[in-house]
Amino acid sequence: MTVTELRAVLDLATKSLAAVTTELRVEMKDVPKAVDLLIVRNLCMTAEGVNSDEAVLSAAIEETLAHKRTLLADVTAPRVLPVDSLWDPAGPEEYAAKLAEIDEKENENADAHSLRMIVMAGLKGIAGFAWEAYQIGYEDEGIDPFLQRVLQRTLKYTLSVGLLFNLSMEVGGFGYRAMGLLDNARIERYGSPKLTNIELGVRTKPGILVCGSDIRALECLLEQTKGTGVEVYTHDELMSAHCYPQLSGLDHFAGNYGGSMASQKSDFNYFNGPIVVTGGALEEPAEGYADRIYTTGVAGFAGVPHLATDKDEVTDFSAVIEQAKTCAAPTELRKGEVVTGFGHDQLYSMGEMLTGAIEDESIAKVITIIGADASDPSRTYVSELVSSLPKNSIVMTDGPVKFRFNDQYLGTLRGMPRTMDIGAINDTYSFCMAALKLQADLGKYDINGVPISYVVSLGDERAMTALLTLIYIGAKNLTVFPSYPDYMTDSIIGVFEKNFGLRTAKTPAEDVEAFFAKKPVSADGPIDPEMLIIDIIEKYPDAAQVLMNCGMSCVTCGAALYESLSEACMVHGLDPEDVKEVLDHELGLVED
Repeated sequence: MTVTELRAVLDLATKSLAAVTTELRVEMKDVPKAVDLLIVRNLCMTAEGVNSDEAVLSAAIEETLAHKRTLLADVTAPRVLPVDSLWDPAGPEEYAAKLAEIDEKENENADAHSLRMIVMAGLKGIAGFAWEAYQIGYEDEGIDPFLQRVLQRTLKYTLSVGLLFNLSMEVGGFGYRAMGLLDNARIERYGSPKLTNIELGVRTKPGILVCGSDIRALECLLEQTKGTGVEVYTHDELMSAHCYPQLSGLDHFAGNYGGSMASQKSDFNYFNGPIVVTGGALEEPAEGYADRIYTTGVAGFAGVPHLATDKDEVTDFSAVIEQAKTCAAPTELRKGEVVTGFGHDQLYSMGEMLTGAIEDESIAKVITIIGADASDPSRTYVSELVSSLPKNSIVMTDGPVKFRFNDQYLGTLRGMPRTMDIGAINDTYSFCMAALKLQADLGKYDINGVPISYVVSLGDERAMTALLTLIYIGAKNLTVFPSYPDYMTDSIIGVFEKNFGLRTAKTPAEDVEAFFAKKPVSADGPIDPEMLIIDIIEKYPDAAQVLMNCGMSCVTCGAALYESLSEACMVHGLDPEDVKEVLDHELGLVED
């Protein structure tokens, strides 16, 4: 079977195990912690490109099915389980037939399939964040039951589109929760991120390059390389590790080398020393570095040595360190420094400056660019977008996409750098926290009252989790580039566009113009709080959805229609002036 097919079988086995554990919890029975961890590990391994080792995937399938058989014996009412969770193959020769059967069920309703794919992508992102926190020794007792409950529901192929859509919204909420867990875990272990100048050049000693996002593996390597004469460099999202005080002060923690995993072929070739991949989409190693690349954690590739981790999450890097001592120092690819570390504590400390600059319109717009990167070198949308931004804007960014433009210096605005690198994609949590604080400081009813435009690169599962998380905190009018994933149908795209204002990117020039365009103001003037709900909706049909978003779920009920806006707000415990402000802005009745 192909790697893609083996990942699909492992996903199916994981869902079937999750169905059993979910039923055990319903029956008030214990689920072994080792099984919780296995489910999270499996979701990480089947994320796009993370593990491509057929033998490892096959072993994970067998291990997962064995756990399911054992736990299934403890289920009192197996009849309530989804039929596909009872699948118990005699061997790998039965995998292909089962995949064909599942594909037939998936294709019965294209929109339902689209939403299941969105949900699965989001779950894998959550699992990635949770797994990293688990390696540091932190967990959230609510995340595992949630993952397993939703996995179980993806096996119910008669589930309606509406219920699947609601599941996708739940995923956004738990994405926020999982990012918060990892944020807290990192801060507790390594200290709160500080603004840090990160070296982009190279030193004269041999080095080891660590890629992916597993900060615990990096910590182990830094500890084991002390006094060896070997420097440690980061690559891709681990660049953010330099901001943590417990790591940044180490003399042999050299800097960041190259860019994202999208440029791995070139970066790895020129590094000269060993490369350790802890996650991310690993491509088949090129001849120039095939004899000095390793994987650890959930990452894997056939033929690449894998470094085992013990029960204390300690990886033995001795072989890698010995090889590094025989290698030349890295070849320089870039020079200079970049500043990163704009986590929520740093952004909180800048709160008065940001709020003041937004209020006096020194900052007309905050452009938030988050998400994954891609291997296509011609993909210049983001770099062109950033270089086209007017000087009354700032950029906040996280995730690998930043490597497309973090070599551009945009200067400062009111003493603040116009580019603020928040960190890795899990640090979307920091952005959410800062944006919600800005909303409160500016006295806005919802987050869309803050002048933020969102640009999301949907290149992998964690980026989908980040998008759903932004939707969870109430963000609207998000630009997706380069396009929606292939599995999203036109109907589902339409639902997201209608409800959350999603749009696909156009040209950088067109999008900059759209970001800074002001809505035409209606001649009708602002809403009168004493207007009846029915009169508001008849005059402005879009007002019904706006009111429901504000918390008036029964706004179209017969009785509610004949209440004034003030009366309806009182019934729902809302401030009429806050709701009026949202209506006025959303309906284009006042200037933004």
